[in-house]
Amino acid sequence: MHNRRWMLIAAVIALVILSSCTSLERQNTVDAVSQATPEGVGWMITLTGVRSDEIYESDIDAWIEYNPDMLREFSFEKKGETRIYEAIPLSAIIAICDDADGSMPYTFDKELWDSGYDITLNSADGYAATFDTAEFDSEDIYIALSQDGEKTPPMIIGEIGGQFWIKELTTIELSLAPVVLEENGFEFILEIGDLRSVYTLAELQAHPHYIEDTGEYKNSHDIIFSHIWGGVKLVDLIGDTIALTADQTVTIVSTDGYEMDYSGQQLLDQADGTWILAFIEDGEYMPEDPGYMRLVKVGPKNPQITGHISAKMIKKVFIEDVSFKDFTLTLESVDGSEILDRQTIQSGVTTHKSVVGYYHSKSDTVIEYMGIPLYELFSHYPEYKSVTIEAADGFSITLAAEQLEGNTDVILAMYYGDGGELSEREQPLVIAWDQDALMIPEGIKAVRNVSRMIIE
Repeated sequence: MHNRRWMLIAAVIALVILSSCTSLERQNTVDAVSQATPEGVGWMITLTGVRSDEIYESDIDAWIEYNPDMLREFSFEKKGETRIYEAIPLSAIIAICDDADGSMPYTFDKELWDSGYDITLNSADGYAATFDTAEFDSEDIYIALSQDGEKTPPMIIGEIGGQFWIKELTTIELSLAPVVLEENGFEFILEIGDLRSVYTLAELQAHPHYIEDTGEYKNSHDIIFSHIWGGVKLVDLIGDTIALTADQTVTIVSTDGYEMDYSGQQLLDQADGTWILAFIEDGEYMPEDPGYMRLVKVGPKNPQITGHISAKMIKKVFIEDVSFKDFTLTLESVDGSEILDRQTIQSGVTTHKSVVGYYHSKSDTVIEYMGIPLYELFSHYPEYKSVTIEAADGFSITLAAEQLEGNTDVILAMYYGDGGELSEREQPLVIAWDQDALMIPEGIKAVRNVSRMIIE
């Protein structure tokens, strides 16, 4: 996930490495967004402590790409052989779940570590080992990512007993009690035009629109999460103020700035279940991440939705007088076609957000566009050499992969820089690049009404 959110965390982790207890003021900008819904790629470590979370291989890779100094090299002798490891501090990961604050930047609590609590490390083969943090220096334990120059699944190394050198690390559990959510003072905001309503979770749980039922969502790894959810019926809650229509746009905003738009038609379609703002999961309040609220669909048919539609960490829902305009983008390759809908594109834009200043020569002005770096769309096509970008009217350009990879200054834009919708002349998507880009691909031209890409 090579976006500025992970760059921010990388900087924080670097500070955690240098200082035993460091914090930075959270940046509340369009670039300080996180993966409020989308999951990462590669191996995953599940974290359980004061709050729950997960960390993916792609997250770590992005941190290291932004700040290579966080990756350290160590040599240890094991059974008479010296092994060379590249690793990051375990404390950088513990910082994610050793307090109730799920916002960035994370702060490692060294004082709490030194006072002592149990950490249980679990391996993919079922082996587990537990140690008391008070017995070890937090700077002596690391998570290795490579051994003798070869990438390896995450493993624990360091000045710690051999029984704790856990290979294929899958879970880290801290013996720290989670916070009691109802004591957090969390408030949910519903904005409809000029009307603004604020609810506590206790108020929503006592609301006549509160229900409990089963539902599922499936993440990007095709892992299905099925639970009994408790929450308020979204359409009915909105209906207390206005009658939702099929062409209206409902926007959900998460605590970290992630946004997702839903059409009224999508939310009104309850043939297989009811859309709810869930904050109870299997009888328990959800922690801040993936709670305090999550959008799910529930009902007797146990409906299933995809992870990027199941927005989490919800803080606000608002409805403005803007019609929902759906669209699709087709990606074609030798392996077949992939059709991305509006919400998939929006999820990518929000997660990998990039803003460029495009020079419009005819008007001699600079126009800011917001979108996703073009190369991010091709992460599943590692061997591609070029991409042909087509507009709805057949106009096309072809760009070389070598001039796109890692180039955040060339984007597929869905919005103007201020978040406003593109003009009808440009919708739904447009190719734009920054006037000061270090690499401007040969043959690039502004392509409006982008509808298809051919990957070769």
